[in-house]
Amino acid sequence: MIEGSRGKKFEYLALKALESRIPSNHPVKEKVLKDFKIKHAEVKGENEVKYQLRFLDNKNFIVLYNLRLKDENGYFQMDFLVMTKSFILNVDSKNWQGTCIFGANGQVTRKLPDGSKKGILNPIDQVKMQVRRLRRWMNNHHFPDIPIKFLSVSSFPTNIIERETAQDHIPDEVIHSSDLIFRIDKLEQMYKKDILTEHQLQKLSYLLQKSHCPADQNLFEKYELSRKDILKGVFCPKCNALPMIRHQRKWYCKNCKHVSTDAHRLALNDYILLFGEWITNKQARDFLLISSAQVTKYMLGKECVSTVGSTKGKKYKLRLKL
Repeated sequence: MIEGSRGKKFEYLALKALESRIPSNHPVKEKVLKDFKIKHAEVKGENEVKYQLRFLDNKNFIVLYNLRLKDENGYFQMDFLVMTKSFILNVDSKNWQGTCIFGANGQVTRKLPDGSKKGILNPIDQVKMQVRRLRRWMNNHHFPDIPIKFLSVSSFPTNIIERETAQDHIPDEVIHSSDLIFRIDKLEQMYKKDILTEHQLQKLSYLLQKSHCPADQNLFEKYELSRKDILKGVFCPKCNALPMIRHQRKWYCKNCKHVSTDAHRLALNDYILLFGEWITNKQARDFLLISSAQVTKYMLGKECVSTVGSTKGKKYKLRLKL
């Protein structure tokens, strides 16, 4: 499987870093926490679909996920694209909880665990539009007209999908994740004729990855935050207290007395997620709350993958550790 460089997992980690570094009394704290929980559910649901797709034969399938493409109408994103020489399947992951009720005229209602109801977008209309745009994108790039199917997959095993009345209909394309592999097996039986050559399939995979456009969401703009709103320092990996104190190449927690040699790595991860992968000695000292430029230089030298510049203007490129 291949993922776009900044998929939902990156967004989830960025929200997690932001939520942990906003003071508890900050006005946007509750909103960030709510968005983080939603993103966490999305990532958890996608992981369930990924698990199911692991049972596919790697020789016959190419799976791309979190793919975001641009067309004449803007951007469109697909959670999972399962590709073979005979058909393509667009899998849209839904992190529904509670009960989803399909009613008349395409109306879909979600009944939450607390008993409340909420109308939601019809998932079939959504995934159909993705397929429509993908087909046009492929035509514009001169690929043969291959069958493109779709499924809307509920990734939570406890989710209940039901009809509002006996006369209403649940679309065949709405399934639970546990049925995903078996649906793909059926598609393999239905579409046995190769439309794409092996070369064309590999070319399509390459071009889709090359055309992937990561969403560049600025969390500071979204929540109207500035750098001064962010808590600085190194969190204690044991009790989560902030900040730890650096002394003789070790980090000391004043709260629980825990000692660590590498607690700064998680803090540098937060820096990457919030501010980007490039950092200067001065920025690192300010963020990690270290006074010594020499200590910081040594630390960044161990953690960076490359550098540009020299002396005071030197920048270190950090690598996100997942």
